[in-house]
Amino acid sequence: MGSFALLVCLLASPGVELKVTPVIAPAYTPELGFMVVAGGVAGWSASADAPRSSLAVVAGAGTVGAFLTQTRLTSFWMEDRVRLQAFIDVRDQPDHFFGVGFENGLTRPQGAESTAYRRTAWLVTPQLQVRMQEKLPLFFGTVMDFTGTRSRQLSPGVAADPDFQARGGASVINSGLGFSLTWDSRDEPVNPRKGLFLSAQWLGYGSWFGGTTQWQSLTLDYRHTVTLFREGSTLSWQVKYRTAWGGVPWSELSQLGTPWDLRAYRWGRYRDTTAAFALLEYRFMFPFPKDTIWARLGAAAWVGVGALGGGPLPDVTQPLPAVGVGLRVRVQDRVTVRLDFGLGRGSFAFYFQFLEAF
Repeated sequence: MGSFALLVCLLASPGVELKVTPVIAPAYTPELGFMVVAGGVAGWSASADAPRSSLAVVAGAGTVGAFLTQTRLTSFWMEDRVRLQAFIDVRDQPDHFFGVGFENGLTRPQGAESTAYRRTAWLVTPQLQVRMQEKLPLFFGTVMDFTGTRSRQLSPGVAADPDFQARGGASVINSGLGFSLTWDSRDEPVNPRKGLFLSAQWLGYGSWFGGTTQWQSLTLDYRHTVTLFREGSTLSWQVKYRTAWGGVPWSELSQLGTPWDLRAYRWGRYRDTTAAFALLEYRFMFPFPKDTIWARLGAAAWVGVGALGGGPLPDVTQPLPAVGVGLRVRVQDRVTVRLDFGLGRGSFAFYFQFLEAF
């Protein structure tokens, strides 16, 4: 509550123009079923020289008996010399655990006796970065990761799974501290029209702050965006790699199929020590007159591929392809709501989210 109060005070400061937009919409994902999601997004610029900041908050309930709330903060302060980001996700939902590795995800049938369980999970990941040199978009900072999973109503298949037993079992609490190094020349990080993003992040997990696990992770992320033809028409691509080692719990293995990568698979079906993916996405806003409501509408299309691996490298001979299309609704300047539909290898998914996937 103290950090939230500080944020409110900062937004109330003179010169900070704050815009708040409420949103309610239906959604569907393979793991949550049909949902009603409500929330809002706040956007502001702390100074004329800083990129646009955003705070998105949503809560939803699904037909499978799932409940969730998400908060995503991306903020820029002191003429973009300081960046504060955070993601909070709290949920209670029925779920399915298919085991570890590509083959389990692809071939293990979903069932009440083989893969079903229910979990309460939370995730809090704040990151603070400072600019290292005034004329260069190079940032260094610290990142924290606090996550936990409480599993119950375990089906016989999940309770007997050797990876579930060996990698933490029904109760896992992770407490991670680490560092991040980022090069970010994008014009507006929340929805860029041009620029390059490069990031390396290392996290070490231990018993501090109540953690019950000890392991490490490394994430490398490359993104690039260019404007094509006209303003509001962009081509973006991303290549991302994550690997983990040590006593990595089953809940924190690298995964493919989230709302921020391929967007075509059940979240949690595909997991292993290492995951990597590449995406190419075209986004455009329809060229209606700017003074009409239709000018707020846009669309996107993407193609991508991912792979998992049990070692430091993914097995590219067993790919997970994805294609998708999406609707965009601009709720504020450079801030959109997206409804994405993706098709994958024997799978599909539909997502409602604030902000672009990358």
